[in-house]
Amino acid sequence: MTGELLFVYGTLRRGCPTGAHNKFLAGATFITPARTKGKLFRVSYYPALIIDEAADWVIGEIYQLASTEQLAALDAYEECTYPALPEQEYQRRKITVLTDVGESLFVWVYAYQHVSTHLEFIASGDFFNP
Repeated sequence: MTGELLFVYGTLRRGCPTGAHNKFLAGATFITPARTKGKLFRVSYYPALIIDEAADWVIGEIYQLASTEQLAALDAYEECTYPALPEQEYQRRKITVLTDVGESLFVWVYAYQHVSTHLEFIASGDFFNP
């Protein structure tokens, strides 16, 4: 695989009614369902992932991006720069995820970088099935 890999867990997943998947992942290749250790919260119509190795699983999907321009468009959608500024909600960072067949992959993710105490916790770890 030559393109960057991205783990998505919210509005960029297939089946999300916002249309973000079709717009921002057009041309990307779906690789596999996956999960990572973390805590998932509802911000509004979209979720926030806080990476936490001591937490339960957060459910998502892995995509191979079509181009570096696609990654730049995703940065704009997530309203973050790389590296992220402290005032931005999200930071793009590399993490290890586990596929449904047990393979570990090192992928990009947009992780929330603010306090979450005011947000609704999604105990299931699945934005589509809270």
